[in-house]
Amino acid sequence: MMKLILSLTLIWMLSSTGGALQCYGNSNNTMTCQPNEYCGSESSQSTEGSTRSQFCSSSCSLGNHTVSVNFGFASMTGYYHCCNTSLCNKQPPYPDVLKGNGLQCYGCEKGDSPVCNKTVQCVGIEDRCISGNFTHGNIIAGCASRNLCGPVNVAEIEFTNGTKCCESSFCNSAWTVNLNGVLLLLGLILPIAC
Repeated sequence: MMKLILSLTLIWMLSSTGGALQCYGNSNNTMTCQPNEYCGSESSQSTEGSTRSQFCSSSCSLGNHTVSVNFGFASMTGYYHCCNTSLCNKQPPYPDVLKGNGLQCYGCEKGDSPVCNKTVQCVGIEDRCISGNFTHGNIIAGCASRNLCGPVNVAEIEFTNGTKCCESSFCNSAWTVNLNGVLLLLGLILPIAC
């Protein structure tokens, strides 16, 4: 009897996934995640086309997340879903076509532009103007959703700590920063000169 119990226990241990999640993978195949991973899915529309994927991830934040960015030369809107129950990551729909929201920002003509002074119309949840650098050194400027402000690595978009966001039209200009500095200096100098 003891051998039977030990044999059944061994068989159960070998066939058990140890509580790991079962998640959908691409093509709706199922996959077993590692114990520290969640199920995830994403769909995105960009100037380069549409993508969908289902995956296991240890770095995804639970819940639904929408991100959107438009640099003038490229744009992307994506929906991301991360969950912690088996087979909870069904494929999300592609993002809807987003309508203009009235915010305008400076953007770039192309990815390696030394100056970004193109007018970009923000759409949907793009409620911030953004400026800064990609991790690999290129200047960026354009429209972004609030959740992309600050150090981020989402959907293959990697920004550095120097990335800045602001909330009014054309506030992402280098000239705006310089003009504010000039006004501050004038405010300090004028009382002394009088």
